[in-house]
Amino acid sequence: MKTLKLWILDADVIIDLLEMEVFDKLVATCEIYVSSTVVGEVKHYRSRRDGNKYIINFWKDYVDTGKLDVLEADASEIAKIHEKLPPFYKEGIHLGELESLCILCGNRHLTFCTIDHTAIRVLPFLDLEENAISLERLLVQSGITVNPLKNTHTEKYFQNNLSKGKELKILNIDF
Repeated sequence: MKTLKLWILDADVIIDLLEMEVFDKLVATCEIYVSSTVVGEVKHYRSRRDGNKYIINFWKDYVDTGKLDVLEADASEIAKIHEKLPPFYKEGIHLGELESLCILCGNRHLTFCTIDHTAIRVLPFLDLEENAISLERLLVQSGITVNPLKNTHTEKYFQNNLSKGKELKILNIDF
């Protein structure tokens, strides 16, 4: 039975969870949502256990089976979110993160998990910092233990990037 935790995950997070071999456990215990763009970005991963590269049909294995749900934002919604971003971050944010942020803006009951520093830093510009979480915290809250974690997975990395985004928002720096 799934818990009430509602997560929207970025492609890098999904790939890393697959590499750590804990993605299926997370999907079994939590309600997981991904953007339509992210579904297309998850194509393969390299197992930490054996080092082998595995090709994955993410749509067939996870969406068609009902293990997670796909949410979509249309081009005009994505364009509106993109316009809210500071100019110096517009080029650095990928479409998967952008669509996920757009979906999050319309679904504040969800929590976004990303390890992308640009996506974390733009959260304050969209007033979404309370709706995001580090991969480390997601794992802890989901009762999953993984060691060691990469730097990008840690709460410290997430908070450092979030603080940088808050600082830039306060300073209203326009590069």
